[in-house]
Amino acid sequence: MARLLPRASRPSRRARRMGLAVSGIGALVLTAGLVWQSAYAAFTESTQSYTLTWSTGTVAIADDDAGAVLFSASGLRPGATQSRCITVTSTGSAPSLIRLYGTGKASTRSLPGYLNLVVSSGSGGSASSCVGFVPSSTVYRGTLAAFPTSYASGVGSWTTAGNTAGETTSYQITYSLAASAPVSAQGGTAAVAFTWEAQNT
Repeated sequence: MARLLPRASRPSRRARRMGLAVSGIGALVLTAGLVWQSAYAAFTESTQSYTLTWSTGTVAIADDDAGAVLFSASGLRPGATQSRCITVTSTGSAPSLIRLYGTGKASTRSLPGYLNLVVSSGSGGSASSCVGFVPSSTVYRGTLAAFPTSYASGVGSWTTAGNTAGETTSYQITYSLAASAPVSAQGGTAAVAFTWEAQNT
């Protein structure tokens, strides 16, 4: 004779809803736990911050003639000559190479070809007087016509160490009108601006 087993009772609809609700809460808790573990699983460390600063050096030169004209001569005759001195001072903080050249050349009747220049560098003297000037070298000897007109071909090069307290060099400039200047040079004119330029090295 067959034996009937008792049927397992089916959970009520409310019980099924609660089970689903509990399962859903469990899933949320598990997910939150994984996020917490992910956010706090790594250690970090960084180095100390250091402030870096930069500044540029300076290039600065000046002369002691107070903007006055170095030479202003008229009525010259062959053989006429004159000397003047000037002191150039560098106060830049960057080491520089200083050179002398001419700018703004202008002339008539080819006079620059008969004006001879001798430029010496040394120490002592000033724009007001060459008394005390001691030459150390001749940096140019030639005509005004051939005097260089750019920094690249400039003369009297000297290098500064970059001392803001000042580094100086004195120059003596002597001109003379050639004794052989021809009659055609009469009434001639010549002009040039002596320029000292510093470029950092």
